[in-house]
Amino acid sequence: MKARTKREAMTRDVRNRVCRISGYSLVLVVMTFIGLYGGMWLDKTLGMAPNFTLVGLVAGVCLGFKGFVEEVIIERKAKRA
Repeated sequence: MKARTKREAMTRDVRNRVCRISGYSLVLVVMTFIGLYGGMWLDKTLGMAPNFTLVGLVAGVCLGFKGFVEEVIIERKAKRA
């Protein structure tokens, strides 16, 4: 049996990168749900079955993905500098 060694500590750079990636994914999910529930609310208010639900879902996914891509571009530019 191997002796237990000291855990390798994560560097600050790695921790910051993991936090940023988690934040990006959280923004993507939150934007999707905001679009979905906003569309459901409009459908319920206006009585138009799945029309606004689908539009809100697609808009939420697109906006979340756009924000995700923008943050990745910003991070890559900062990495090059």
